[in-house]
Amino acid sequence: MWNMNRLVTTEKRRRLLEEWTREGGLSGNALKRIACFFMFFDHLSQGVALDSIGFHCANLFDLSAQPTAGVLAGIAVLFGRIAFPIFCFFLVQGMLLTRDYKKQILRLVLFALISEIPFDLGLSGQMIYADHQNVMFTLALGAAVVACAETIEGKMERKAPRYLAMFAVALSAGAFAEVLNFDYGMSGIVAIFLFYLAAMSRRESLIMDAIAFIFEAPLYGTVYLSIPLINAYNGKRGRGNRYGFYLFYPGHLLLLYLLSIYI
Repeated sequence: MWNMNRLVTTEKRRRLLEEWTREGGLSGNALKRIACFFMFFDHLSQGVALDSIGFHCANLFDLSAQPTAGVLAGIAVLFGRIAFPIFCFFLVQGMLLTRDYKKQILRLVLFALISEIPFDLGLSGQMIYADHQNVMFTLALGAAVVACAETIEGKMERKAPRYLAMFAVALSAGAFAEVLNFDYGMSGIVAIFLFYLAAMSRRESLIMDAIAFIFEAPLYGTVYLSIPLINAYNGKRGRGNRYGFYLFYPGHLLLLYLLSIYI
């Protein structure tokens, strides 16, 4: 069976669920909550909320030279590296399992637009900060890359031209993300694309996590703590609102800005 609103056939969807379903482990919503937890403290330490009390790390590679508040902020940034790989992984899973991938992309674009002013306020203290756009734009563009790649896979039988076309789409999107200063830029789009290539295999997805985020490995390798967390995924959605992350993202950024006003 083929639903035109879906990217994948029913058979491929079945194989994807079969690969990731396991007993025990953590549900998708549980892992997203973990990612949101670390993202919150990462943004708390990088934004303007607690600047007045020195909760900001000037040099992640020399924590010993920082005051106590700076050390804590640095630790928050380092552990915040866990969040983005988890969001990239679930973006790909969601795109391949969704009943309507077009709505998924449009939803990401909508919340990217909604989140931009809270993002600018929370991290820079300015209502408009053109030098850096929020990560929802990166995820929306990454979702479009997944949609294009899956469409190419369905239409091109020969492997070499197929993968060449996919990589061309991913790199073009990455260049676009760089030009518009999307969060993570080219690196973020490539990471999403690599997760897509490995989506049908748990083992390969974990390997791709290690490869895709090698650019953050110098930060004491904390980004690789995402690997055992993704490995714990049990293929189930779990309890929670499916729109929780969409609402949490602009909400926590707005909260951080309000904290900067009152602290």
